[in-house]
Amino acid sequence: MIDARLRQQRSRPSILTCLGAVSCLIAVSLGTPTTSFSSTGELTSEDKRLLAKGELVMKEKNEQRGAYKLFGGQSWQIINAPTSVTWATLQDLSGYKNFIPLATESVIKHQDPEETDVAIRQQWGPIDIRYVLQTSVQNEKGAVVFRVDHSQDHDIRAGWGFIRVRPYKKTMSLVSFGALVDIGDGVFVSIVRPAVRRDLLRIPYFLKNHIEGGGEVTSSTNGTAAAD
Repeated sequence: MIDARLRQQRSRPSILTCLGAVSCLIAVSLGTPTTSFSSTGELTSEDKRLLAKGELVMKEKNEQRGAYKLFGGQSWQIINAPTSVTWATLQDLSGYKNFIPLATESVIKHQDPEETDVAIRQQWGPIDIRYVLQTSVQNEKGAVVFRVDHSQDHDIRAGWGFIRVRPYKKTMSLVSFGALVDIGDGVFVSIVRPAVRRDLLRIPYFLKNHIEGGGEVTSSTNGTAAAD
């Protein structure tokens, strides 16, 4: 069950686990996060056409791993900025609150050459969710991989993910994102899961708005969740 920080509502699972990073996320026991499933080889001709038009392409995924009921998938977005600009934004881990839906804090707690611990806080009304992401910046791959640190307080069950940038037509960037998360069980979670999934996979779109300027992160949880 989710260990909700909101004490008076501890028995109610949270809707605010869209990743972080986003929304995004891993229990150490599940293994090491990887960018191996970010290949554009999974993109169809139609997907590439939509990307070229500036649209977000999303592919959903569900997976059962032991007791974990994971959902998420992959998404891609072209950003009208050079790779150097987009990569600099992704390297600024303390700035992730600018494109993670519902995030109000992204604070570096610890940093060494191998990993950085980033404390994420997401808030929606009276609900307050906190967790720490162990992140690894892979300069040679242009990628950041991350997982939830279960040795520290965490209000979500499990998950992992990555975000990666590559050049697109010399002057633009192609961002690929992937994550799987488990936000817990219960009727409340089943209702909000579609909205959480949408927010999770829209992180490249929110990143685009942030980099290109003036884009506000608008969460699906502010509206009505559609059927999964």
